[in-house]
Amino acid sequence: MSNEREAQKEIRRQKEIRQILRLLEMTARIIETSAITDQFSGSEERCARQFNNALELLTDLDAVPEDLFEPLEDHDASFGDICFACHQVAAYVKESCADDFVDFTQIKKTIGDELKDVKEVVRQSMPSFLKDVWSGQTQENDADAPETVEIVSDDDEDAPAVEQRIAKLEGQMETVVEILQEIRTQQLDQNKEL
Repeated sequence: MSNEREAQKEIRRQKEIRQILRLLEMTARIIETSAITDQFSGSEERCARQFNNALELLTDLDAVPEDLFEPLEDHDASFGDICFACHQVAAYVKESCADDFVDFTQIKKTIGDELKDVKEVVRQSMPSFLKDVWSGQTQENDADAPETVEIVSDDDEDAPAVEQRIAKLEGQMETVVEILQEIRTQQLDQNKEL
């Protein structure tokens, strides 16, 4: 039971770190995009306090070492100082915690890029007698679209469900790779016989 509590505590810790990371990234983006228009002039003090609070919380969560980053001076920090500090802390947290949590948007993009041509790769790797059968089936099933999974948020009560889907997909991809390797071996054997 205590292992389960520890796991839940770690999941909450990682979620909180991700939220703070997004806050820092968003703060930097807002500062960068509004710098031209001088839209938020006079908000430097508030942003500096917010950065300091985020830094303190990240330190308490052991996401950053205690004395690695200096807090900003509330009254003297410029938007440039705040933006630079946000980028530095965000980069450190991303790099140091890369193994602790997954950026699902990057996974979704990568998996989509890798899988978009699987059907064609499998078809081309098939022995010629199966290509005819495959092409007949693909003409009948062209209306069937591949399943897509939209991951809307990382505020995960459904993180285990997403992780299960990713694990299932990894297993399916391993099976596809094994089949392709077997087909490739058979092709090489057939070519050697000729």
